[in-house]
Amino acid sequence: MIVGFSTPPYLSIGPDDEARGLLVDLVKTAAAESDVEVQFEVTSWPRAQLEVRKGAADLIFPVVYTPEREDWLNYPTNPITQFEMMIFARKNPSYNFTGDVTQLHGLSIGKIAIGRMHPNFRTLEESGKARIASRDSLEELLTAVHLERLDGFVAPHLMTIEEAHRLDLDTVAPFAEPVGVSDIYLAFSKNSTKTDAWNRLQQNLPRLDQARADFLLSMKKTGN
Repeated sequence: MIVGFSTPPYLSIGPDDEARGLLVDLVKTAAAESDVEVQFEVTSWPRAQLEVRKGAADLIFPVVYTPEREDWLNYPTNPITQFEMMIFARKNPSYNFTGDVTQLHGLSIGKIAIGRMHPNFRTLEESGKARIASRDSLEELLTAVHLERLDGFVAPHLMTIEEAHRLDLDTVAPFAEPVGVSDIYLAFSKNSTKTDAWNRLQQNLPRLDQARADFLLSMKKTGN
C-alpha cells in the first residue's frame, strides 16, 4: 500500500475515484515488471503519516528527509524526484528574480499556509523584509497574483503548472530559477512486513525525471 496526499500531477484521485498521476503510472509499470501488487490511497498528510507509522501502509509519498522521520521510515539511497520551489508572478512582472531571495524584499509574497518551506524561503520569512501572506490552496495563490493582490508566491513547479492548467489561467508564470530544490522520496515504513516486495520493486523503479519532462512538454504544447 502506497499512501500520500493529493499532489497532482504526481498523485491524485481521478473522476473514477481511482488514484492517478505520474507516480502512479511509474509505480504500476515497475510493479508489473517486479511481480509486486500495489495499491494507492490518497488521503490527508496527517493520516498518511499515521498509517505508515503503524505499518498499515507500506510506503509514503511525497516525503522529504528529516532525522526525526528516520525513527519510522527507511529512505532509499536516491530520491524519486525533486520539487523545484519556484516564484510565480504575473507575466511581465515589475521585478526580477534569479534565485536570490533578497530580490523579493519589499514585496508581498504568498505561500501555502500548511506546508514545509524550503530553507531559502524561510530565510526570507525570518528576515521580515518581505510581506509574507498565507493562503490555503494553490488556487487561492494563483487567483491572488492574477488579481494583483500579491506580487508573487512560492510553490512547487509542476503542481502549480497543473493547477493553472485546471483553472485555465494563463496570466501567471514562474521565474526561470527556483528559490530552492528539495529531494522527494518514496519512503518505506519500518513497521511494514513487505520488505522483500519493496526490494523487488526498487530494482525496476526509475526516477520520475522522464515523466516530469514529458509533462512539462505537454503543458507547453497546450500553452501553459
